[in-house]
Parts: sequence; structure tokens; C-alpha cells
Amino acid sequence: MAWTHQPPPHSCYLPPNDSHLSPWVIVADILLIGADAALIEGIAQALAAAGHRVLTAATIAEASFVAAAAAPLLTVADRALLSSVSDARSLGLAPGGALVVFGDPAIPLAGPLRRAVLAELLLPLERSRLTALAAHVAARAQHTGRGATTPTPPEPQPGQ
Repeated sequence: MAWTHQPPPHSCYLPPNDSHLSPWVIVADILLIGADAALIEGIAQALAAAGHRVLTAATIAEASFVAAAAAPLLTVADRALLSSVSDARSLGLAPGGALVVFGDPAIPLAGPLRRAVLAELLLPLERSRLTALAAHVAARAQHTGRGATTPTPPEPQPGQ
């Protein structure tokens, strides 16, 4: 008798076809800010492989321009570049978004910016932690309704 793989009883089983997995994939828009092009490219590839949409910027000014076009749900920024920023609102995060910093922990951050930081990472060593944080932030935004991209219908006008 040949052994065939059977799913255990009372479990959720999805066949290995990728088309069945797409409704459960949670994707986040992530903005990476850093001057080290090789590090940023490696992190961008790791996040893109996890299914996230990734944008990159080399400076804070470039990042604010990119964020104005599409507000990211997660911003991952080099601590050295953030030392000149005094408030996280200037980074243009989406509602429910989060800020993650990496780099030299000896570089001080402004108080309001430091309170807005979700996590401090040592990249590229903690790539898997960053991927998990991105998935968590995306799931949190979707669960709270902040990840919805459908526009609100217009309110009816009197007399119509």
C-alpha cells in the first residue's frame, strides 16, 4: 500500500496551488530610507520576496517626495538620516503606519520621533524580524480598518 499525504482531520488545509493563497496574503507599502545603496537594495529584495511593495529613497527630502505620492504603511529609516528630523509626521506615514529605525544606536533622535519608533533593528542581521514586523503592521492596519483602500462614497445631497 502506497503512502499518500492526507491532511490531518479538523484542520485547515490548502492545496499547494499558489492561486488559492492570494486572498490571505497581506501586503504592505514599505518605504526604505538610507544612504547605503547595497544594504537598502538587499532589504528591499527580502521584503519584496515576502510579497510587500517596496519604495526606496536615499535622503529624507526624497522620502518625503515619495511619501507624498503614496503614503507608506511602514517606513524603515537609517538613524543617521533621522537625526535631522524632529517629528515623525514629516515622514508621511499612512494611518496606522509605523516607523522602524536601523543603524548606530549611539546617534540620538528627537523625543517625539523616538516615541514614534516601533522597533530599532540591526540590519541586515535582523531581516527576518523586519519581515515579521511588516506583516504585523499590515495585519494590524487591515484588522482596524485602516488598510482599506476603497474610497468613501459621496454623501447624498438634499433634494436628490
